[in-house]
Amino acid sequence: MRAPLTELDGRSFDVIIVGGGVVGASAAQHIASGGRTTLVVDKGDFGSGTSSRSSRLLYSGLAYFSPDYALWRFAYRPKDLLQRIRMAKLAMQCRTELASTMPERVSRHSFFFPVFEGGEYPGWKVDLGYRALGLFGSSKVPLSYRRLPAAEAARQFGLVALMDSKRLTSVAVFDEYQYQWAERICLDTMLDAERCGATIRNYTTATRLDPLPGGGWRVTLEDATSPGTTATVEAATLVNTAGPWADRLLRKTSGPVPTKKHLVGIKGVNLVVKLPDSCRGTGFEMISSIGQPFYCMPWGDHHFFGPTETIFEDEPGSVRVLPEEAEFIIAEANRALPSLNLTTQDIVYRWAGVRPRTTSETASGVKSLMIHDMATEGMPGALTVTGCPIMTHRHAGRTIAARVAQMGQASGAPTPLSYGAKPMPGDASLSSERLLHAAMHEQVETLIDLLFRRVPVGWTPGMGLADARKAAETVADLLGWDEARIGHEVEAYRRFIAENFQPRALPADAASSEVAA
Repeated sequence: MRAPLTELDGRSFDVIIVGGGVVGASAAQHIASGGRTTLVVDKGDFGSGTSSRSSRLLYSGLAYFSPDYALWRFAYRPKDLLQRIRMAKLAMQCRTELASTMPERVSRHSFFFPVFEGGEYPGWKVDLGYRALGLFGSSKVPLSYRRLPAAEAARQFGLVALMDSKRLTSVAVFDEYQYQWAERICLDTMLDAERCGATIRNYTTATRLDPLPGGGWRVTLEDATSPGTTATVEAATLVNTAGPWADRLLRKTSGPVPTKKHLVGIKGVNLVVKLPDSCRGTGFEMISSIGQPFYCMPWGDHHFFGPTETIFEDEPGSVRVLPEEAEFIIAEANRALPSLNLTTQDIVYRWAGVRPRTTSETASGVKSLMIHDMATEGMPGALTVTGCPIMTHRHAGRTIAARVAQMGQASGAPTPLSYGAKPMPGDASLSSERLLHAAMHEQVETLIDLLFRRVPVGWTPGMGLADARKAAETVADLLGWDEARIGHEVEAYRRFIAENFQPRALPADAASSEVAA
């Protein structure tokens, strides 16, 4: 449970981090572990923004070997080739690290890359890419790549049997890993940052950034759950990990306002459907009809298709799936699996998110991590982070901490960090023990926090609608919720799902089935 915001008023820290997604959490964990007094705040719940709307793929990095020009042109672009090799190697290293240290939070699946007759990616090119990736893998988390003739792959795998047999010549088969519960990875990381000494606080908005005369920053905070309740805190270093909100945060400074645009928001849309049982646990990656990545991702007993990649410049929290986007993805799914004849009526639920890519001369921006030293734009002692996908969040945390270490001495002693998943009591997701533990120790403010980010119920096919009231009643006494507040939380939960996920109509007693434990 959170302490009153007023308890922070007047306190000084070595570092203040604004943005409590997975990158902010990792930065806080590594900075606090290094002995620096650290405060991390988020205007909403931890992991409730971009971190919760990702593809959930612990990606192997094949796309880094797929430039939008002929491979022979690498001879004239050696810097681009080296950068792509570095990014592919990093992706495989991060894949190995997370799957090895947090096995409870990932799952391994057989994935396919179809090779079509006359397609842009012939078998030799696919072999070359995956063999190159395999050089960066490990025996602990293998890629297990092989390429099978189309007929043989269709006999072995139900998902391949649904592909267009007239065009399919062979299928690349490999192991891919999936974040089962991205929000919990963020929370595990944030809780370890707290164990290392960081002060963590959700629903706390940074409303003003004031540069201090002798260096450093004064940040005015407001409690988002109690408007008008404020506090001011100070730090030598300010780290902006607000994701797609990063440029909006910079405009809150009372000093020189940066005019440079640091990120471009890329909207991604995903649709959950139920495929035949023979497809369970498998997925594919391919290229869409417009030349963008397209995947089918296993999701418990279901699958989801996506994404779209379009520029999104509105307020990131307003992002929603548009009808034409759903129709496009369904059309691409039918192009990949023509025998299914899916329609938008088959969508169980859908979601959209905004990825904060670093601005560049290309419209879609740069996908790799960028740490902007804001001193060059009139904000000394401040860093802004863009372009980091969830799969490389630990690398980002270490890199940010190293930059912070160059900006001043730590005021405390180092504390060893832990990358392991934090244990949760109770055997079942909705056990009273687990719900009460979350309410007591994990800064639960709303029923949405509880069912989406403290227990794995919100992302199930039933989306926790049948369990909402029971869960609210379980934690009501601990959180001080009376009957009116319980009703409000249940209604807010239903409204949140309706607005953000547009689920099919479900029976009132629809039961949840877990995606992750």
